[in-house]
Amino acid sequence: MCLTLLANCSSIPKDNFKETYQREICDKYSLYANSKDLNGSLSLYADDAIVNGSAVEPIVGIEAIKGNFIQWHESTEKINHSATVISAKKFGDEAFAYGVWKVDQVMKDGSKREETCHLSTHNIIVGNSWKMTIDHTNDADFFESRRKKEDYISKLDKSMLPEVVSPDVYKVIVENDDVKVLEVTFAPGQGDNMHEHGVITYYGIKGGKLQNTLADGTVQEMDVPDGFVGHGNKIVKHQMKNIGDDTVKVIIVDHKKLMPIKE
Repeated sequence: MCLTLLANCSSIPKDNFKETYQREICDKYSLYANSKDLNGSLSLYADDAIVNGSAVEPIVGIEAIKGNFIQWHESTEKINHSATVISAKKFGDEAFAYGVWKVDQVMKDGSKREETCHLSTHNIIVGNSWKMTIDHTNDADFFESRRKKEDYISKLDKSMLPEVVSPDVYKVIVENDDVKVLEVTFAPGQGDNMHEHGVITYYGIKGGKLQNTLADGTVQEMDVPDGFVGHGNKIVKHQMKNIGDDTVKVIIVDHKKLMPIKE
C-alpha cells in the first residue's frame, strides 16, 4: 500500500511544496517505519539532526538517531505509521513543515499501543534531497490533557500501573477525578513487578529495608523509618522488594491531573 502511495505521488507537480514534502518526507518516513528499514529512515535526516519528543531528552546526531530507531524496531512486532503534512513552506534551500502523525503498534510482548502526535520540522537540501535537521513531535493526547486539565493518569500505559501488574501488593482504596489512593503492603521477601508512577505523594505507615530496581538495572537498597514521607514529580519506572524481616506498609496518592516534569 505504501509503495503504491509513493508511486501515485510521482505525478504531483513539483511546484506544490506541501505535496512535495508529503511525498519526500512524510510518505517515505511511514514507508521506512512500517518496513523497519533503518537505512531508509536515516536517509531522511541530516548528519547533525536533532529529534525532540514531548517527554524525552533531545536525540542529537545521526548515530544517536540510529540507536533510537534500532530500539524502536527491536521493541515492536508490527508498526503501522502514517503522517500528513498540514503546511509546508520553502525558503530557498531551507523549509519548515507542520503536520500530524499516527502510529499503531503491536509490541513484542503482544500489547498494543496507539499514539497521535503533531510534527514540526526544519529541513535543508542536501544534494538533491530534502533532509530534516530538526524533527519535533508533541503528543496530541497529552497536549489536549494539558489544555483541558484532563486526567493525566488515564493517558499512561495501563499495563504498567502498579495495581495491574502486582494486585497482591497494591490495592486501590479511593479513586476520584483528582486522585487515586493505593494501599501498598510488602510482606518480608515479597516484591512487585516492574511498573510506572506519575506524580505521587507517599506516606510510610510501617518502614523497613527495601530494594529498589530501576528500569536500567540500577539497584538501590534503603532503610526507611516508620512514618517516612515523600513526593515524586517525575515518571518513575521501577520495582520494589522487601528484603527485611518486617512487613512494610505504604499509602501512595497518585495525583491524576498533575503533569510530571521532564528530567
